[in-house]
Amino acid sequence: MSLGRLVVDSSPLNYFARSNQLPIFAKLVAGSVCLITKAVEEELLRGGSKHAQLFQASAQPWVTVVDESALDYLTLFSEYHDRLGRGSRNIGEATTLAYAEFHNIVAVIDDRVGRRHGVERGVKVTGTLELLCKGIREGYVEPGEATEVVDLLSDHEAFLPCDGAGFIEWAHAEGLLE
Repeated sequence: MSLGRLVVDSSPLNYFARSNQLPIFAKLVAGSVCLITKAVEEELLRGGSKHAQLFQASAQPWVTVVDESALDYLTLFSEYHDRLGRGSRNIGEATTLAYAEFHNIVAVIDDRVGRRHGVERGVKVTGTLELLCKGIREGYVEPGEATEVVDLLSDHEAFLPCDGAGFIEWAHAEGLLE
């Protein structure tokens, strides 16, 4: 089942790419239009010098890079960037949330602070673990496969609220597998 149009932050793609799980991510977003901002693409490409798998993330046939320049979007970006911290940090998150708000689409973002700011402004957000739960509910990802993915993502420095062993329990506690 499609989530419609999604704009994805660099973190989910980063960890799926580094753990060689981009095919699983593709399953999780199948049927959706999957967008990344130009800033997110640049973050992924910069990270490619340290982790070559990141070069693959924005090159997936199901990923479209967008570059918004409308004044209202830039105003939103500036507001998010101010809230998330100025400078070169969090630019990808700020562009992702601004794009989602500007176009009224879902942001795929794992960072808790970014998610909180987006939700406060009415942005629809989802994240890696929510997508995995959706995959389990809809039957195209097995629970065992999802727990392995959670461990692989964690092994590649993803900051998740649980490990693979605790994933199913966490998902039930959050009401994500009902």
